[in-house]
Amino acid sequence: MALYPGVPLPDPNIQFFNSSGQPLAGGFLQFYLAGTTTPVDTYSDSDLDPMTHANPNPIELDAAGRSPTPIFIGPVGIKVVLMDADSVTVWTRDEIEGWNVFPQTWSTLLTEGASDVTTGYTVLDTDRLVTVDSSGGATTINLLAAGDATQPLTIKNLGTNTVTVTPDGTDTIDGLTSFVIAAASSPTFPSIMLASDGVSAWWILASHP
Repeated sequence: MALYPGVPLPDPNIQFFNSSGQPLAGGFLQFYLAGTTTPVDTYSDSDLDPMTHANPNPIELDAAGRSPTPIFIGPVGIKVVLMDADSVTVWTRDEIEGWNVFPQTWSTLLTEGASDVTTGYTVLDTDRLVTVDSSGGATTINLLAAGDATQPLTIKNLGTNTVTVTPDGTDTIDGLTSFVIAAASSPTFPSIMLASDGVSAWWILASHP
Protein backbone atom coordinates (compact mmCIF):
# COMPACT_ATOMS: atom_id res chain seq x y z
CA MET A 1 0.00 0.00 0.00
CA ALA A 2 1.33 3.47 -0.89
CA LEU A 3 2.30 5.78 1.94
CA TYR A 4 -0.41 8.33 2.80
CA PRO A 5 -2.69 7.73 -0.18
CA GLY A 6 -5.54 9.69 1.39
CA VAL A 7 -5.94 13.42 1.92
CA PRO A 8 -8.02 15.10 4.62
CA LEU A 9 -10.92 17.35 3.89
CA PRO A 10 -9.95 21.04 4.25
CA ASP A 11 -9.96 21.85 7.98
CA PRO A 12 -11.11 18.37 9.10
CA ASN A 13 -12.00 19.71 12.57
CA ILE A 14 -14.36 22.31 11.17
CA GLN A 15 -17.42 23.22 13.24
CA PHE A 16 -20.83 23.20 11.56
CA PHE A 17 -23.70 25.53 12.41
CA ASN A 18 -27.41 25.75 11.73
CA SER A 19 -29.09 28.72 10.05
CA SER A 20 -29.36 30.46 13.44
CA GLY A 21 -25.62 30.31 13.99
CA GLN A 22 -25.82 27.60 16.66
CA PRO A 23 -23.58 24.49 16.59
CA LEU A 24 -25.31 21.77 14.59
CA ALA A 25 -25.45 19.29 17.47
CA GLY A 26 -26.41 15.79 16.36
CA GLY A 27 -26.28 16.75 12.69
CA PHE A 28 -24.92 14.52 9.95
CA LEU A 29 -22.36 14.59 7.15
CA GLN A 30 -23.32 12.32 4.25
CA PHE A 31 -20.78 11.52 1.51
CA TYR A 32 -21.48 10.58 -2.11
CA LEU A 33 -19.53 10.24 -5.33
CA ALA A 34 -19.41 13.66 -7.01
CA GLY A 35 -22.53 14.45 -8.98
CA THR A 36 -24.37 11.31 -7.84
CA THR A 37 -26.36 9.81 -4.99
CA THR A 38 -23.98 6.86 -4.71
CA PRO A 39 -22.54 6.68 -1.16
CA VAL A 40 -18.74 6.82 -0.90
CA ASP A 41 -16.54 5.84 2.03
CA THR A 42 -14.39 8.19 4.08
CA TYR A 43 -11.73 7.17 6.57
CA SER A 44 -10.28 8.22 9.91
CA ASP A 45 -6.67 7.71 8.76
CA SER A 46 -4.70 8.48 5.61
CA ASP A 47 -4.02 4.78 5.02
CA LEU A 48 -7.67 4.43 3.89
CA ASP A 49 -7.89 0.96 5.41
CA PRO A 50 -11.58 -0.07 5.17
CA MET A 51 -11.12 -2.78 7.81
CA THR A 52 -9.79 -0.54 10.58
CA HIS A 53 -10.37 3.09 9.65
CA ALA A 54 -13.65 3.32 7.74
CA ASN A 55 -15.96 6.07 8.98
CA PRO A 56 -19.73 5.64 9.22
CA ASN A 57 -21.71 7.24 6.42
CA PRO A 58 -23.29 9.52 7.42
CA ILE A 59 -21.04 10.76 10.21
CA GLU A 60 -22.99 12.05 13.21
CA LEU A 61 -21.71 15.35 14.59
CA ASP A 62 -21.08 15.82 18.30
CA ALA A 63 -22.71 18.35 20.62
CA ALA A 64 -20.34 21.06 19.35
CA GLY A 65 -21.25 20.40 15.71
CA ARG A 66 -17.94 18.74 14.91
CA SER A 67 -17.08 15.36 13.46
CA PRO A 68 -15.92 12.99 16.22
CA THR A 69 -13.43 11.45 13.79
CA PRO A 70 -10.90 12.74 11.24
CA ILE A 71 -12.19 12.60 7.68
CA PHE A 72 -9.87 11.44 4.89
CA ILE A 73 -11.00 10.97 1.30
CA GLY A 74 -9.48 8.72 -1.34
CA PRO A 75 -8.93 8.99 -5.10
CA VAL A 76 -12.42 10.17 -5.98
CA GLY A 77 -14.36 13.39 -6.34
CA ILE A 78 -17.07 13.59 -3.71
CA LYS A 79 -20.28 15.37 -2.77
CA VAL A 80 -20.94 16.29 0.88
CA VAL A 81 -24.41 16.85 2.29
CA LEU A 82 -24.79 18.49 5.70
CA MET A 83 -28.00 17.62 7.52
CA ASP A 84 -29.48 18.61 10.86
CA ALA A 85 -30.44 16.16 13.62
CA ASP A 86 -33.73 15.47 11.81
CA SER A 87 -31.86 14.60 8.57
CA VAL A 88 -33.05 17.80 6.87
CA THR A 89 -30.47 19.07 4.38
CA VAL A 90 -28.69 22.28 5.42
CA TRP A 91 -26.41 22.49 2.40
CA THR A 92 -24.74 20.42 -0.33
CA ARG A 93 -21.19 20.84 -1.63
CA ASP A 94 -20.35 18.95 -4.82
CA GLU A 95 -17.17 18.24 -6.78
CA ILE A 96 -14.77 18.16 -3.79
CA GLU A 97 -11.66 16.60 -5.24
CA GLY A 98 -9.54 13.74 -3.97
CA TRP A 99 -5.82 13.43 -4.67
CA ASN A 100 -6.20 11.56 -7.94
CA VAL A 101 -7.70 14.54 -9.76
CA PHE A 102 -5.27 17.06 -8.26
CA PRO A 103 -2.60 16.70 -10.97
CA GLN A 104 -5.11 17.36 -13.75
CA THR A 105 -6.57 20.33 -11.89
CA TRP A 106 -3.14 21.79 -11.17
CA SER A 107 -2.08 21.34 -14.77
CA THR A 108 -5.19 23.14 -15.98
CA LEU A 109 -4.61 26.03 -13.59
CA LEU A 110 -0.98 26.45 -14.64
CA THR A 111 -1.93 26.84 -18.30
CA GLU A 112 -4.72 29.38 -17.85
CA GLY A 113 -3.99 32.83 -19.20
CA ALA A 114 -3.55 35.07 -22.23
CA SER A 115 -2.25 33.70 -25.52
CA ASP A 116 -0.18 35.33 -28.26
CA VAL A 117 -0.10 38.75 -26.61
CA THR A 118 1.93 41.56 -28.14
CA THR A 119 3.96 44.46 -26.82
CA GLY A 120 2.44 46.53 -24.03
CA TYR A 121 0.38 43.70 -22.53
CA THR A 122 -0.11 43.97 -18.77
CA VAL A 123 -0.36 40.67 -16.95
CA LEU A 124 -3.61 40.00 -15.06
CA ASP A 125 -3.91 38.29 -11.69
CA THR A 126 -5.84 35.52 -13.45
CA ASP A 127 -2.95 34.79 -15.83
CA ARG A 128 -0.88 31.70 -15.01
CA LEU A 129 0.68 31.28 -18.45
CA VAL A 130 1.17 34.14 -20.89
CA THR A 131 2.44 33.30 -24.36
CA VAL A 132 3.94 36.19 -26.31
CA ASP A 133 4.01 36.78 -30.07
CA SER A 134 7.12 38.89 -30.46
CA SER A 135 7.27 38.53 -34.25
CA GLY A 136 6.46 42.22 -34.69
CA GLY A 137 9.68 43.38 -33.01
CA ALA A 138 11.18 43.77 -29.56
CA THR A 139 8.34 43.33 -27.09
CA THR A 140 7.61 44.57 -23.59
CA ILE A 141 5.33 42.75 -21.15
CA ASN A 142 4.28 44.54 -17.96
CA LEU A 143 3.80 42.65 -14.70
CA LEU A 144 0.97 43.45 -12.35
CA ALA A 145 1.95 44.81 -8.94
CA ALA A 146 3.70 42.12 -6.90
CA GLY A 147 1.41 42.92 -3.99
CA ASP A 148 -1.63 41.97 -6.11
CA ALA A 149 -0.27 38.66 -7.39
CA THR A 150 -1.56 35.44 -5.83
CA GLN A 151 -0.13 32.64 -8.03
CA PRO A 152 3.06 31.75 -9.89
CA LEU A 153 3.31 33.10 -13.43
CA THR A 154 5.02 31.75 -16.53
CA ILE A 155 5.77 33.95 -19.55
CA LYS A 156 6.75 32.12 -22.75
CA ASN A 157 8.19 33.76 -25.87
CA LEU A 158 6.88 32.25 -29.11
CA GLY A 159 8.31 34.92 -31.41
CA THR A 160 11.64 35.69 -33.02
CA ASN A 161 12.43 38.84 -31.02
CA THR A 162 13.31 39.39 -27.39
CA VAL A 163 10.69 40.03 -24.72
CA THR A 164 11.43 42.46 -21.91
CA VAL A 165 9.48 41.75 -18.73
CA THR A 166 8.99 44.91 -16.67
CA PRO A 167 7.79 44.98 -13.06
CA ASP A 168 5.26 47.50 -11.80
CA GLY A 169 6.49 50.77 -10.31
CA THR A 170 9.39 50.15 -7.94
CA ASP A 171 8.89 46.37 -7.90
CA THR A 172 11.87 44.25 -8.90
CA ILE A 173 12.62 40.90 -10.55
CA ASP A 174 15.42 39.20 -8.60
CA GLY A 175 16.53 42.70 -7.64
CA LEU A 176 16.52 43.91 -11.25
CA THR A 177 14.31 46.51 -12.91
CA SER A 178 13.59 44.23 -15.88
CA PHE A 179 14.32 40.81 -17.33
CA VAL A 180 14.86 39.91 -20.98
CA ILE A 181 13.56 36.64 -22.40
CA ALA A 182 15.57 35.50 -25.40
CA ALA A 183 14.11 35.28 -28.88
CA ALA A 184 12.52 31.99 -29.84
CA SER A 185 13.81 29.58 -32.44
CA SER A 186 11.65 26.49 -32.96
CA PRO A 187 11.62 24.04 -31.28
CA THR A 188 13.06 26.11 -28.41
CA PHE A 189 10.66 28.65 -26.90
CA PRO A 190 12.31 30.49 -24.00
CA SER A 191 10.26 31.10 -20.87
CA ILE A 192 10.48 32.42 -17.34
CA MET A 193 8.54 31.29 -14.27
CA LEU A 194 8.01 33.91 -11.57
CA ALA A 195 6.57 34.03 -8.07
CA SER A 196 5.70 37.16 -6.12
CA ASP A 197 6.59 37.80 -2.49
CA GLY A 198 3.20 39.48 -2.15
CA VAL A 199 4.80 42.85 -1.42
CA SER A 200 7.20 44.37 -3.93
CA ALA A 201 9.36 41.69 -5.53
CA TRP A 202 9.15 38.94 -8.10
CA TRP A 203 11.51 35.99 -7.86
CA ILE A 204 12.62 33.80 -10.75
CA LEU A 205 11.76 30.19 -10.00
CA ALA A 206 12.96 28.87 -13.36
CA SER A 207 14.00 30.12 -16.77
CA HIS A 208 14.53 28.36 -20.09
CA PRO A 209 16.89 28.31 -21.79
